Amino acid sequence: MKIAVLGATGHIGKHVVSQALGRGHEVVAYVRNPDALERRAGLTVVQGSLDDQAAMTSAFTGSDAVISCIGLRPPAKKPVDLMQRTLPLITAATKEAGAQRFVLVSAFGVGETAAKGSLLARSIFSTIVASIFRDKALSEQILPATGLNWTTVYPVNLKEGKNGPKAVVKPLDQVGKIPGLPTLTFATTASTLLDIAANDAMSGRRVFITTEKGWKPAAG
Repeated sequence: MKIAVLGATGHIGKHVVSQALGRGHEVVAYVRNPDALERRAGLTVVQGSLDDQAAMTSAFTGSDAVISCIGLRPPAKKPVDLMQRTLPLITAATKEAGAQRFVLVSAFGVGETAAKGSLLARSIFSTIVASIFRDKALSEQILPATGLNWTTVYPVNLKEGKNGPKAVVKPLDQVGKIPGLPTLTFATTASTLLDIAANDAMSGRRVFITTEKGWKPAAG
């Protein structure tokens, strides 16, 4: 596959790039700062802005999938509208470029996923990251109308570390609760994202990425 990656210098994105290359895929990293990426065989680095739809279309052309790992970390400067402002441009560029798959990394706690969290998790969602998560939730409403084979992914709490045991991928409607604060590594999440991007059966789905014991099934 040929995979275009947004957020390729971030915590998740850098692992997506490395692991995709390790699997033998071609990778296009569309980044603001090309100097932040080490040049490797199979990697094409393109400098550009998320506000430049034409540049993204050009960069994505020839790719089989686009994986977006972009996002803000608290504290975020106001107005907090990164995803509302850029996701329409990103999805339009993906469609114009002819990429077959679009995988969007969101976060556990965005939109209706927040209600599935523990009391501690919900307190974090409603305070520290509230504005960032609201921006994500509002932006994601456009996906069904884009005409893309999209998947939105909601990883649980993440940390740096080695690629550990395989993560569990569950559609939102199959999960009743995410107890406590289950944690995966960025590397494990990146591996799972690549699996999802290659799986057409995931198109049009919203899924959790969590640990083996970090979820409880929905009632019924």
